Amino acid sequence: MAVFIPELDDVRRAQAIVGGYTRSRQAIIAARPGNPMGAEARDFGAGAFALRTPGFPGSVFNRAYGFSDALIDEVPGVIDWFKAGVGGVFELAPGQPISTLARLLADAGYAQTGFHSTLVGPVGLPDAPASGVEVTKVEDQADLAPFSDVYHRGWAISDFRIPMTPWLSAPRWSLYLARFEGQPAGAAILYVVGEDAYLADGAVDPAFRRHGVHRALLDRRCADAKAAGAMRIFSGCDFLSASYRNQLRKGLVLLYTEAIWASA
Repeated sequence: MAVFIPELDDVRRAQAIVGGYTRSRQAIIAARPGNPMGAEARDFGAGAFALRTPGFPGSVFNRAYGFSDALIDEVPGVIDWFKAGVGGVFELAPGQPISTLARLLADAGYAQTGFHSTLVGPVGLPDAPASGVEVTKVEDQADLAPFSDVYHRGWAISDFRIPMTPWLSAPRWSLYLARFEGQPAGAAILYVVGEDAYLADGAVDPAFRRHGVHRALLDRRCADAKAAGAMRIFSGCDFLSASYRNQLRKGLVLLYTEAIWASA
């Protein structure tokens, strides 16, 4: 088996596809009548951008991507912008100098609180079918209801509900519902742009874990990405999580690990 040797271009492609998906999700939130969650996005050039959504306190919706020492003059403004909302997180990826940025964040009361891994692989990786597991695309409201229920259970979201109707028609998005022995068990999203695909938001109801549901969602999305013309698969997860291990078993490899810096 050939050894994958990452290049800076791979990092940039990963950041571009993840950024495209993340910004797309933010645009859906902001497009709700009256923008009740207060969703905003700001661009800073060189692929850097920041999202703020006071109505959703989670760090996923209040996050800065793509910053490095090259954009150090922009960072104080982003910090102040986050302070005016609900706080925020900077996701620092390798490949560019960040030592000055890290010191600035520390002086502003930020601390490194975790790691997030980005993985990559070719399309056409082998499948591992699991007995009793079926994965289907979500095409209408009838399927969206169980998709939404299992998505919220899988991500342990109980303090708010994400309106998902716009997800059905979001450009480049495909939604998937996994069932185990006929019961809704997992949910996931595929985002494809040209030759690159992103495996987003895979979640399994805790009651149905360890039955091959997560792997089945990986298999189906990779197959559909290949059918859509993609050549590369990117994905993300917490380092050493169950999702991380499943993606390694699928054949994806670690591309890089981001450092997560959160405000106090």
